[in-house]
Amino acid sequence: MTLHLDRSRDDNREVADLIRDQLRAPDVLIHLHIPKTGGTSLNSLVQHGFRNNEVFGVEVFDDMAIDVRDKLGLARYNYCLQLQAGYRPEDWRRIRYATGHVPFGLHRAFAGNVKYFTVIRDPFDRVVSEFFFRIQENNPTRNADRTLSFEEYVENQHDVHLSNYQVRTLAGSPGLDDKEAPVENHHLEQAKRNISQYFLAAAPLEDMTHLALIIRKIYGWPMRRLLTEYKNRTRRRLRMNDVSPRASNMIEEWNAFDLELYEWAQKRFTMQCQAFEPQLSRDRRILNLVSGALNDAGQILPWQLRKRLAQMFFYA
Repeated sequence: MTLHLDRSRDDNREVADLIRDQLRAPDVLIHLHIPKTGGTSLNSLVQHGFRNNEVFGVEVFDDMAIDVRDKLGLARYNYCLQLQAGYRPEDWRRIRYATGHVPFGLHRAFAGNVKYFTVIRDPFDRVVSEFFFRIQENNPTRNADRTLSFEEYVENQHDVHLSNYQVRTLAGSPGLDDKEAPVENHHLEQAKRNISQYFLAAAPLEDMTHLALIIRKIYGWPMRRLLTEYKNRTRRRLRMNDVSPRASNMIEEWNAFDLELYEWAQKRFTMQCQAFEPQLSRDRRILNLVSGALNDAGQILPWQLRKRLAQMFFYA
């Protein structure tokens, strides 16, 4: 492994800590899925590495009661404990992977070394994607008689998803699921501390495949376990130039802490990736080539046949 340690002593110490954590698989890995950050596709990449009886999945839906999910749309910790109670002790001890719109704090339900991973997205893109996805799913971005426009949605300050949503999710601070609760600098710093202490990695969305490849490397999985088709893509998109200056300024103002977290995570994850180069870049090229071919073939061939072709490619 080659690292260029031209940073301060504190930064160099963090690099060493990151490498040490990266090379050891945790007893339990938790996918903290922040909505509209590519989490469904990422989970599909990673979950293949675990047996079915090693996976603890938590699903929440918009029509669930408030004691099940909070206003961020995340499962409440007590609800996760209720699901845990349905397991026999020996079955619970077998769990090695947890996934879903779970709260930060779920690590307390497990014994041993527990690490999270997640994806953080540019806040403007996340807000746009969240809005159009919820319209596609007929979720409550509608007023009484017609569908809200994106500008109306922003200017009406419709919900908590508009305001530093990712910091709210990762800070783990009580009360931040209320849209009236302000996000402050200490919440941002808490989110950073949580990532540094409890996360295997927090990657920017554009590096999601690198994150999956790093997890594969840590666990020693064959490449074929990462082959998947990308899920829950938002069909309609807006670009920054398509949004009114007023709405753009509001999104920027309300997500200043999310943007700082995103930029911090970008730099940190780039530093982590260096520990796996040059193999990481080679693996990325191979995975992109095979996955692209399989997804193109998916227009004609069924998934099981595509999967078999991938197995033959990697184990010829």
